[in-house]
Amino acid sequence: MTADDGTFSSATHASPNGGVTVDLGALAEGTGPSAGGDLPLRERCRLLGIEWLEKAPVAEQDAVDALEPDVAVRLRAVPLRFDGMRLVVAMLDPTDIASVDEIATLTGRPVSRVGMEPAAFGELMKLRYGTTAARMAESLASDGGEVTDVEHNLDAIEADDVHRMAEQPTLINLMNLLLLEAIQSRTSDVHIEPFESDLKVKYRIDGVLIEQPSPPKHLQAALIGRVKIMAGMNIAERYVPQDGHITLRFEGRKVDIRVSTVPTLYGESVVMRILDKSSLPLDLKSLGMSETHRAMMDRLIAKPHGLVLVTGPTGSGKTTKLYAADIKLYDPRQ
Repeated sequence: MTADDGTFSSATHASPNGGVTVDLGALAEGTGPSAGGDLPLRERCRLLGIEWLEKAPVAEQDAVDALEPDVAVRLRAVPLRFDGMRLVVAMLDPTDIASVDEIATLTGRPVSRVGMEPAAFGELMKLRYGTTAARMAESLASDGGEVTDVEHNLDAIEADDVHRMAEQPTLINLMNLLLLEAIQSRTSDVHIEPFESDLKVKYRIDGVLIEQPSPPKHLQAALIGRVKIMAGMNIAERYVPQDGHITLRFEGRKVDIRVSTVPTLYGESVVMRILDKSSLPLDLKSLGMSETHRAMMDRLIAKPHGLVLVTGPTGSGKTTKLYAADIKLYDPRQ
């Protein structure tokens, strides 16, 4: 008997807890655990009489709220709607009876399963449970348990341990999400600043530092170690300033990140300068310069010699304005 039959299984589901981390690429490409030999999942669903959808349907909010987000992501299931007393649930693998039974037990309702194309399911999962760095940091904090003195004593953490901690999949995802959200929000700098009892992350957006939800303090060594690995730095050296470089591909474009670390009283402080060249509006008008100032700038840069001095705080657009001036002056005939 399964949850589709209106009864609950007493079997315990031993699926590993993946927190709220979801690899949307894996969801779009995989087909879930195989429970029916070599038959494709879609064919197995047809034989079992399970509905199969080509496109992602609209999920009703009250149905979505019936299942905790971390549970939904872990079980790879999205509640769609209520059908009387039943809960209709879209699943990446509708033949995973253990997951169906767990959903039925947690919601107190019999479950009707719906299959879906993996790409469509990935879109639906992202729409309803799109993982954020804040949510993942919160999950990692709750999974961390009690923080020991050794974890706060960074000198007691060996370089090999830092490397191992930095390669944990959840930590890698957290670091990738921090950078992804920074790029999407047009951040110019990402600051990771250690303090005595916490670790702060700040984004500089339009010249203003905006504090983000803090990762757990016990992840400090691993998180900074991950940045240093990505930037090609020496993770064993924690008492000397270092510089590095990260190149990412985001939405088909190249993003360069300059990385600097500086030792402080409570560990290494990290600054990542994001250089997203494709997002730069390289003309003075689109940069917000008034017509009067543009006319003045045009007169200055048109002079045959001299110096134009551009000043301002970090992230205010000094380099961007100079690039815009260079482009205006560029003439391939000269």
